[in-house]
Amino acid sequence: MASNNSLTVATVNGESADFEVGAVRTLFAVRPRPMVALGDYPYDVSADGQRFLVNTLVDASASAAITLVINWTAELKK
Repeated sequence: MASNNSLTVATVNGESADFEVGAVRTLFAVRPRPMVALGDYPYDVSADGQRFLVNTLVDASASAAITLVINWTAELKK
C-alpha cells in the first residue's frame, strides 16, 4: 500500500546474494478505512493470489435500502 492510497506491485528476486526489487507499478487506487492498530491492513489477498478484498470507505449517499422478507416459506405453501 503506497502513501497515496494505491495498491502497488513489484517483481522481486531473492535468489541472488542481494535482494533485488524491480520496477514498482500501481494496480489500483483505494479509499481505505483508517487503521485501528499498527498491524492492521485494509486489504487481503486470496489464497491463489488472483484477487484482493479491500475494506474501503463508502459514501453514505451511495447506500441503498434493502427489503427483508420474513416467513417467506409460508408463501410457498399457498
